[in-house]
Amino acid sequence: MKTLRNRFFVEGIVLGSLCGVALGSLIAFQINSERIHTARRVFDRVVLRREPGIDYSLMRP
Repeated sequence: MKTLRNRFFVEGIVLGSLCGVALGSLIAFQINSERIHTARRVFDRVVLRREPGIDYSLMRP
């Protein structure tokens, strides 16, 4: 009986892992790089309270 319980436990871990990988892949395909960049900017502004600085190297004299 103990081996059957261990087998169900291992099967549950495998099934949960496969579902997690599949769900994570679907979410990753839906999110493009522009959304990730926007989310990082919002995170920096709200959580870290950093304002985007000026890139002086792009200015011409």
